[in-house]
Amino acid sequence: MKNISLVIISIVLMLYGFSNAAGIDDVLNSAKKEGKIVMLELGSVGCIPCEQMKPVMEKLRTNYKGKLEVFFVDVRKDKETARRFGVYVIPTQVFLDKGGKEIHRHIGFYGYEEIVPVLKKTGI
Repeated sequence: MKNISLVIISIVLMLYGFSNAAGIDDVLNSAKKEGKIVMLELGSVGCIPCEQMKPVMEKLRTNYKGKLEVFFVDVRKDKETARRFGVYVIPTQVFLDKGGKEIHRHIGFYGYEEIVPVLKKTGI
């Protein structure tokens, strides 16, 4: 009976757009503890500009390892996080300072060369 209840709850949550809020909260809390800047890439799989952001995110992860946390959120699957960060257009990039406060936001494709000056302003 207990297993059936868990299955029913899981199905209901999936149907109503339950988010992985705990996952993003874990990332944000960990970054805050480690004193890292956070870049949230709020987009979706299959969105062309979102897909174009993948190599940019990877380059940022590589070049700013230990200083910057880059985290992708599929807003079609995680509607709660999209609402939480006020996302109405994808992709949206949200930058958070070491304390978790939003310091910069951009909508659309965001090239690596355009992001670097934003990161320099944060001191990294």
